[in-house]
Amino acid sequence: MLRKLLLTAAIVALAAPANAEWPEKPIELIVAYSPGGGTDVTARTLQPLLEKQLGQSVVVVNRPGAAGEVGLTSLAKADPDGYTMGILNLPPMLTIPITKDASFKVSDILPVANLVRDPSAISVPADSPFKTIGDLVAYAKENPGAVTIGTTGVGTDDHLAMRYLAEAAGIKLTHVPFAGAGLARTALIGGHVSGAALNLGEAMPAATEGRIRVLAQFGDRPSPFAPDVPTVQSSGYDVHMFSERGIGFPAGVDPKIAEKLAAAVKAVAEDESFNIRNGERFTEVNYMPTAEFQARVRDLNAGYQAMWDASPWK
Repeated sequence: MLRKLLLTAAIVALAAPANAEWPEKPIELIVAYSPGGGTDVTARTLQPLLEKQLGQSVVVVNRPGAAGEVGLTSLAKADPDGYTMGILNLPPMLTIPITKDASFKVSDILPVANLVRDPSAISVPADSPFKTIGDLVAYAKENPGAVTIGTTGVGTDDHLAMRYLAEAAGIKLTHVPFAGAGLARTALIGGHVSGAALNLGEAMPAATEGRIRVLAQFGDRPSPFAPDVPTVQSSGYDVHMFSERGIGFPAGVDPKIAEKLAAAVKAVAEDESFNIRNGERFTEVNYMPTAEFQARVRDLNAGYQAMWDASPWK
């Protein structure tokens, strides 16, 4: 009888899902950029609230390099056991594999939910002679290549925003890529570049302190958090660009784990404190559930591939 009971217990144990109690240990949250940038701020704002929802520690791990490729590769190649997740940055997650033989593919990553969106913006040092985007464009037309613009790397939303602005305005700008927004902002404040393309949430804290001036932002409407910053479109250039930041796993994670994370992220996005903290950082909460986020990834990927095929950027 005892032997029969033990055998029955063993069969039940084998039949039980291994992930029933996920998460049972701390989870790594990979950030593909350096500390101090918008992605890092999003992760650290998310961290305590996600810990509360999951009942487990979430450890933010910064892995910057190659305009996000290093961190995204770390995520893509991680064990799909549910204990490594990452902030997914659009467009870099999509543009990196388009522009080169990258060490990861978009299909290596499972998008779970989007969290925020943050429009790109163009800023200059506080003592810059450029008071408006029109001033910068006029100078760049007369002095091709003389205006240097710092960004967070090739293929990022910041880089593409400046590329398409230059194209729309008929000017030549000199691209100066950095490993993250914190480094680009430091160079901007120090006057080492003429301007920088940073997300609005990355630029506005320094602007409110009087250290830089935000000339315009690339959103499709004025930001509720910075209503005095004009859109690029209002200056006559039909260019829109956002950083969209979501969360995902390596492909192959058990669907039940992904569903549990999606529910936790939804709860965080609806949390009043999360919305308040993002508002204080000039960043808009823009939650998308799994199906919608994955459709967004597919649509953007097709669009960026078409853009690259038509006119490669560098």
